[in-house]
Parts: sequence; C-alpha cells; structure tokens
Amino acid sequence: MTDPLQLGPEHDSPRRAKRTAKKRRGAWTAVLTIFGVLLLVGGVAIGASTLLAPQAVEHAYGTVKVSVAEKVQEVQEEVFEELPSVKKGASGGKTELDWCDGTFTEMLSYEREGVPPVWAAHNNCGGDVILPWEKGQRLRIEGSDQVYEIVDIRYTSKIWSSTADLVGLKGEFALQSCFYGEDRMKFIGLEPVE
Repeated sequence: MTDPLQLGPEHDSPRRAKRTAKKRRGAWTAVLTIFGVLLLVGGVAIGASTLLAPQAVEHAYGTVKVSVAEKVQEVQEEVFEELPSVKKGASGGKTELDWCDGTFTEMLSYEREGVPPVWAAHNNCGGDVILPWEKGQRLRIEGSDQVYEIVDIRYTSKIWSSTADLVGLKGEFALQSCFYGEDRMKFIGLEPVE
C-alpha cells in the first residue's frame, strides 16, 4: 500500500473534487432551504390575510388582474387592430349566471320600463373585462360583425340597489359586472356604431 503523503498532487485532485462537490451541494441545500422557508412564510402570510381581510385581498387581486387585462387589450388593439369582444349566453337569472361559462347572461329580473336589456357576468367568470372600459370604448359581440360603443355608464351598490337605479340608462342593451372586493357594480350601455 502506498502512503498518500508520498503521492504527487495529481493523485490529490479526486479528493479535492469530492470536497468541492460536497461544499457546492451544501451551498445549494442552504439556498433551497432558505427559498423554501420564504415560500412557506409567504404562503402563511397570504393565507392569514385571506382569512383576516378577504375583501382587501380580493380587491388587490382584482386590481392587478384588471390592470394586466387592460394592458393586453391595449396591445391587441394597437398591434393587431382587434377590438375586444364579449359573448352573450343564456337568458335567465342567478342560476344561469352561476354557470360561469365565460358568457354574459341576459338577466330577466332586470326587465323594467326605461331599462335596456341587461347581460351580466361575474367578475371572476369573464365579466371583469368591462371594468376598465370608459365611454367611447368600442367592442364586438362574438358571432356578430356589428361594432358597439359605450354610450353610458352607471355604478350602483351591490346591496340595497334596484332596477330603479338603472332607469334612463342609455343604450340598446347593457353589460354588467361587479368590482372585486367592493360593494359596487358597473353597468355599461351600448349602442351600435354605423
């Protein structure tokens, strides 16, 4: 057997390589552990805030989601010269609205003299597309080549409001959705553009 102290430096490199590899693994283990702890703490913080302040979390989530969607829409309009579109679905009430199929439901309970037909969608089911829109915004209804323009906007409370708040809303029909984490709904009156 040969004494390791008598061997030259070329025989020491496998040991050195093993030590270096072991140090690297130790460093990566430390980095991954720290990253895991940060994810865990972040998850606990999000969970706690969701339990303690759900409306604030919903509002923050909705604000970010609507902002991102608005930027995507701007790019579509500028680069692809493509108008935003929405899809009308079934007629009915809350049951049809809760299908959450990405369409706007004609709300028969909103029928009243002086109120245009109202098509609604939950914000988290595609209805939030209308939240950043203002008067003058143009859009299409899927399945039609007709272009519509927003001619009127109404904001109402989700609680203690009635169709009386919509009397006089201009437009051939209206789209409606709710804001995230707020006691507020938005109605937009639409007219066809010649």
